[in-house]
Amino acid sequence: MIVKYKDFEVEITNEPHLDSAEFGQRFKKLYPVDLGLELEFKPSSKYGIRIIDKGIEKCSALLLESGGATGIFENSFLIKNDRIYICCSNQIYSLNLTDLSVNWRNSYDWATCFGIHEFKNDFIIHGETQVSRINENGEIVWDFSARDIFVNPDGKTEFKIIENRIELIDWQGYKYELNADGKILTEIKTK
Repeated sequence: MIVKYKDFEVEITNEPHLDSAEFGQRFKKLYPVDLGLELEFKPSSKYGIRIIDKGIEKCSALLLESGGATGIFENSFLIKNDRIYICCSNQIYSLNLTDLSVNWRNSYDWATCFGIHEFKNDFIIHGETQVSRINENGEIVWDFSARDIFVNPDGKTEFKIIENRIELIDWQGYKYELNADGKILTEIKTK
């Protein structure tokens, strides 16, 4: 996926077939290794990020995480204030777009983070087992868990933001409506 931002392009790729011998050959930075953390398991998600200015690669990074496998989709990342916020397995990274250095890296779900969404001046993280509101520094404002995972086997949309509310449906078919403070407004069984 290629996104235009200011005068350059941000290229985000899913690299599932990349093996460890190629990591450093294809990308200048490797996270979380370059943060001094060892990979405990074989990565389940491998995302490449390249910043391209006038056709020339300015910097690149490879994110390697071993939580639940995720993919690159419209809501997997967002760009705001010269930073990219991106989900990779159960981690969210905040990277500077100038050099792809890390502002922070945090886990907001023990399983998987599906998406990151703007919400007022903060972000909402749609995880498999919880939904969190965080600020731009990665600090948790609130989080919410329910009876079951926020995945729906019936094809219903399990996560929506509507104005100042968040609507969720869990695996058991319970629908939750939260206010901006993460408090339940309504809770009903849909099936």
